[in-house]
Amino acid sequence: MPAQLRAGTAVIDVTPPVGTFMAGYAARTHGSVGIHDPLRAEALALEADGVRLLLLTCDAISFNYEFVNAVRRRIEATTGIPAGHQFVSNTHTHSGPLTRGVLGDDQADEHYLAVLASKLVSVAQMAVAETRPAAVGFARREACVGYNRREMAPDEPLRGVPLRGPLAPWVDVLAVRDEAGESRAAWFSHAAHAVVLGGDNYLISADWPGAAKATVEAVHASCVAMFAQGCCGDINAVRSCPGTFDEVVSRGRTIGAAVISALEDAEPLSDVTLAAASRTIEMPLQDPPPEDDLLAELEALGEEHEKAATAGDAAQEQTMRWRIMRREQFLGLARAGAGGLTRPLNVTALRVGPAVIVGLPGEVLVEYAHWIERDSPFARTIVPAYTNGMVGYVATASAIARGGYEVHSSFDYYGGLPLRGEVEPLILSGVAEMLTSLYDGR
Repeated sequence: MPAQLRAGTAVIDVTPPVGTFMAGYAARTHGSVGIHDPLRAEALALEADGVRLLLLTCDAISFNYEFVNAVRRRIEATTGIPAGHQFVSNTHTHSGPLTRGVLGDDQADEHYLAVLASKLVSVAQMAVAETRPAAVGFARREACVGYNRREMAPDEPLRGVPLRGPLAPWVDVLAVRDEAGESRAAWFSHAAHAVVLGGDNYLISADWPGAAKATVEAVHASCVAMFAQGCCGDINAVRSCPGTFDEVVSRGRTIGAAVISALEDAEPLSDVTLAAASRTIEMPLQDPPPEDDLLAELEALGEEHEKAATAGDAAQEQTMRWRIMRREQFLGLARAGAGGLTRPLNVTALRVGPAVIVGLPGEVLVEYAHWIERDSPFARTIVPAYTNGMVGYVATASAIARGGYEVHSSFDYYGGLPLRGEVEPLILSGVAEMLTSLYDGR
């Protein structure tokens, strides 16, 4: 007899209080001044043949390993779902609260983060409590609101919008229906930075993913829409920031309409085998720059910091302060003779019948999604990023060779040393081996 699937969903509000410092832009100099639209977290619990999985999504920029692992352990303790069977994914909105893991996180609201952690545990518990017989299916629809922001020719800038780089021009949907055939959940993923609103926006907002969820739920009132950001490390949702709230709605409706279409014909799976796998891949880091180079750079940055302070340019002063802090960190590593360092990439995969969802904990460049899907033995492979942690940008070997924001300067904010080009084959082989074992039931 085929396994019987049960599913449960829940939603909880996670909107921070006005005045909370916001994440996503180094130039912001004060807390939020209002709330444009609420933030929330959603959970989907699945169970079949005694195996349980949990997919949790949250309107936040990212969660570091320490925060998300603590949440997953608490969920395991209260629901029995193993931490390794859980996804905690982010929408990556740049108009949400400051969380842990980036420079300036000393301004994060500790009380809010404690409440947020408890709410994430609560929404998981509520989803588990609501499990009932259900059917699941997958569908993919062509749709795209993104632009590749990296260069594609030697004479183009290292950060811009050439519009010719790789994309992931589709929306993947996991659809859940109850016994009556009503839509109960739509977990979906698309790759496009939630940066329609720029750094001069001080209103809390879920950005375009929030508008996409609202679009789906306006048509399917009984459905919980939940979004997991894709591998959008080099993809923006606007050609230039800042955009407007009208553009937020427009992009959200584009993706939401694709989800609605997918819900109409996502065929229920007959195979609802549930399983999970995890693997830690040690990503090699570049050695710190020479001490003399760092000292010269620190002197130049100090002068820029002083100029900004004299001019009363608070945003530039803050940016220079952060860059100085990172160079001081590198200087300490250089003086200690540090070399051959690595950064762990904790990858989790959830199997749902003939499909697999591979969660990556970073700002992953989009080509990784294509390559992982290409090498996967599963009939359908979905690759959300910003899941179960944050390691900063994860660039490809070719991107690392060319440099640019995603390769170097982004680590002014995330901390640590940039990656080496050898990271690409290590990730691809490690994920492929994990998926093969999961597919074979090992």
